Amino acid sequence: MLFRSLSPQRGKTRTRAGWLLSALFLCSAWLTSPVQAQTTSRTYDTSFQLQQFRPWGDINGMFHTQSGITLGRMNYMAGIYLNYALNPLVLRGTPRADGSRDSTGILNHQVGADIMGGFGILDWLDVYLTIPLSIYQDGSVPNNAALFAGTAGRDLSGFAFGDIKLGLKAQALRQDKHYVNLAFRLALGIPSSLATPDKLGGENSVSFDADVMLSVQVGIAHIGLNIGYRYMPRSYFLNLELEHELRYGLGVRLSALKDRLDIIGEIAGAIAFQERDFSGEKVPLDAYLGARIYPLSQPDLALEIGIGVPFPTSGYGSPLFRVFFGVVWSPKVRDTDGDGILDKDDRCPTQPGPRENDGCPDTDKDGDGIVDRLDKCPDKPGPKENKGCPWPDTDGDGLTDNVDKCPTQFGPKENEGCPWGDKDNDGVKDNEDKCPDQAGPKENQGCPWGDKDGDGLKDNEDKCPDQPGPKENQGCPDKDSDGDGIVDRLDKCPEVPGVKERQGCPKVVLVKVTKDKIEILQKIFFAFNRDTIQRKSFGVLDQVVSVLKSRPELRVRIEGHTDDRGRRAYNVGLSDRRAKSVRKYLIKKGIDEGRLEAKGFGPDKPIVANDTKQNRATNRRVEFNIINKDQATGIENRSNTP
Repeated sequence: MLFRSLSPQRGKTRTRAGWLLSALFLCSAWLTSPVQAQTTSRTYDTSFQLQQFRPWGDINGMFHTQSGITLGRMNYMAGIYLNYALNPLVLRGTPRADGSRDSTGILNHQVGADIMGGFGILDWLDVYLTIPLSIYQDGSVPNNAALFAGTAGRDLSGFAFGDIKLGLKAQALRQDKHYVNLAFRLALGIPSSLATPDKLGGENSVSFDADVMLSVQVGIAHIGLNIGYRYMPRSYFLNLELEHELRYGLGVRLSALKDRLDIIGEIAGAIAFQERDFSGEKVPLDAYLGARIYPLSQPDLALEIGIGVPFPTSGYGSPLFRVFFGVVWSPKVRDTDGDGILDKDDRCPTQPGPRENDGCPDTDKDGDGIVDRLDKCPDKPGPKENKGCPWPDTDGDGLTDNVDKCPTQFGPKENEGCPWGDKDNDGVKDNEDKCPDQAGPKENQGCPWGDKDGDGLKDNEDKCPDQPGPKENQGCPDKDSDGDGIVDRLDKCPEVPGVKERQGCPKVVLVKVTKDKIEILQKIFFAFNRDTIQRKSFGVLDQVVSVLKSRPELRVRIEGHTDDRGRRAYNVGLSDRRAKSVRKYLIKKGIDEGRLEAKGFGPDKPIVANDTKQNRATNRRVEFNIINKDQATGIENRSNTP
């Protein structure tokens, strides 16, 4: 268990923490602490502030360590802290040979409170007031007149009212401009008529504090460092001699949940120096860990809770442990919409607006971009150049007179408000006339008809405007499909080579083209019961070849048929072979095999009854049926007539 060390003799052993801190502030000690003569006979009193937990309610800082940030003009804060300390003051005797020592509790329990408030006078200057007190404490000075001259047996229990602290805090540097926040504080401790200094609650005269507060925000971490000097009326208590005190604090506040939860850790303590004696009893040093909770939607209200524990060699006022709870209310004077008018004076605090309109955005009823208070025609949209009034449109063509080249004549925007003309007087307006300087019909977009192929026919009359041709053929070049030297328009048989005397038809016409087939006018003869084509049928087949060559788009199915005599299977096979034999002949004559199909049907498709010799001869036949008549063009117009 840790105890505060109050030895009957002045301790000569200096703690490691005491040496470190004393080295840092040795210059301050020399300047502020004149050498005091050794007093051999002293009267001890309890008129000093034992409580080491001394918060100021800085919502930008930590529990004990303050930030270098002020509240800001017209901002304020108010708060209260409660804390409980166990054994903040214990007397320990001289160690025995076995290392043990006696200990006597002087102050066993202490429930403290700090009531505080602050107000921002200027953007950089705050005034603070704190009232520390002990709501309840339990303990007494040991009844030993030799050790505690003048205070032996004094009851320390009950209520203890501390010195009122009045302070000024001034901010000198701001992180957004100077990389760090830096502030200075001056404070007076003033005993009140309610003060009870004989119960370790405060001094019996005025005390004085001067502090330097440095802080910086790094990501989610807010780091603070405080160093200060405190002067108090000289007090003696056993081996404690208190008059000058160097105070310090170092803390970190982590924003775990933005505007919801902060985690705080810090160390804070003091060095009481007199005659340059820095014994462990004079170096209280505590560590604090806790959280700050913001329960409201805005971080104006803070609830703080934490625990404090001493370092092993800590001095007076450092308890065995401390728990505390605080409530701080610090609403900000805000300008939510950033228009330079504080919310309390802003009729529209969430919408930026000029001061002339009490912070509300200017209205623009006509939506022309000019606010109503500056708009000469607030109910009609108009340009800024015309003070918010619309330009007139005399001719009603949708273009205002300031941009209309013909303000008194209706005209389209494309012609700058002027009506379209007709320079060539062809009845087609210039905006639609592809040849505005040459008269031409509307059908040709105002351009005169040309003759691209130079065949003497205007393009509007020429069926083949890109190919020269005679007028008799509507401007298209003559064709000679069958290659007999007679153009198709003069050829009575354009698919079959013929002679001029017969107007392009052969002397004997053996085929003609219908919509469904190439009709042969002479039968194709085969050797008896064989698929060999007789020579006398070559003529008709050659005319079929001529038709197919003149009509390269045609595809045909060559069909073979027989009468009903004999076995059906034999007849089907014979007719199929004969059809294929004809196909081979046509291919041999230069017809692409992909255009030709061949199939035998035997006796299945008679065209007359098989009841006479003549009818059976009629049913024995070869047909050329067109199989792509939907894709072939002009069949019905190109029949061959001998």
